[in-house]
Amino acid sequence: MFLQIEGAYVQGIGFFMLEEYPTNSNGLVISKGTWTYKIPTVDTIPKQFNVEILNSGHHQNRVLSSKASGEPPLTLAVSVHCATMAAIREARQQLLSWSGQKESDSTFQYLEVPATMPVVKELCGLDSVHKFLQWTTGKN
Repeated sequence: MFLQIEGAYVQGIGFFMLEEYPTNSNGLVISKGTWTYKIPTVDTIPKQFNVEILNSGHHQNRVLSSKASGEPPLTLAVSVHCATMAAIREARQQLLSWSGQKESDSTFQYLEVPATMPVVKELCGLDSVHKFLQWTTGKN
């Protein structure tokens, strides 16, 4: 049961953050096979992963004794996507403050799924080496 919960959560991380499948205008997938399809790997999975199961006893209302151990952790992975959106907002705000601007950045509203690393870096304002170096040194 624990492995099923962990696996479903990791599958959700892949769905929300990694698994990009480009399509053409006809809706056909144009990737070059499975070699370019990115799934969660050891470097994208939490190092410490605590799963706890509550003993809910026997319930008459369960459908065929279902404990629904796959779908809830899959949808819980949306928390990673939401945390990424919050991090993007904070990064954009920091870039504004370091440039001396006091107003808040309200231009970022939505993050597409999957939120791949190049997209996240660009939305954070770290899509160029120059911007990244400015960000890491905290200088204008």
